Amino acid sequence: MSEDIVERFLADTSTEDPKLAGALTALDDTGRKQLAGVLGRFDAGANGTLGATERLHARRVLGRLRRPDVEVLTEANKVLDYLDLNADAKLDRNEIDLTLEVMEMFSRIEGGEDTMSAHELRLLFAVLRHLDADDSGRLERDERAKLRSSLTNPDAFWADQQANNPRVKALLT
Repeated sequence: MSEDIVERFLADTSTEDPKLAGALTALDDTGRKQLAGVLGRFDAGANGTLGATERLHARRVLGRLRRPDVEVLTEANKVLDYLDLNADAKLDRNEIDLTLEVMEMFSRIEGGEDTMSAHELRLLFAVLRHLDADDSGRLERDERAKLRSSLTNPDAFWADQQANNPRVKALLT
């Protein structure tokens, strides 16, 4: 089924977003497996087909990736694991909104671009793991509240993470 969702998404995306489709078509088998993992999170019906709205949401997230290759898609899947707040392997509308907000904030860490590199995704994953105080692999309500409140002042939040998050420090050295 993972191959089907990728092939169907690429076929539809070739007319909806040819540039993204071109980048994703170049993926090897490992990259397509990672892409299937990302796309599966938008497949609300779990039938291997994304409807127009689901494709739009998937393209919005994939469009935040600087170069959707194996490394970037692997890191994106790790981030999406944390942002799948109810741990059902699907992203609902609130989870998608939070994902896009967080990705927008972190896309400007290196070079101020609107897209995220693999390194920025690793930094984001390090932040999410640090916020996960109970180490559950997902953000609980209070952890999400802390993340959401940080989005109001991203510069202060990022300075705090650089100073107090050992995972971020390790990635920056």
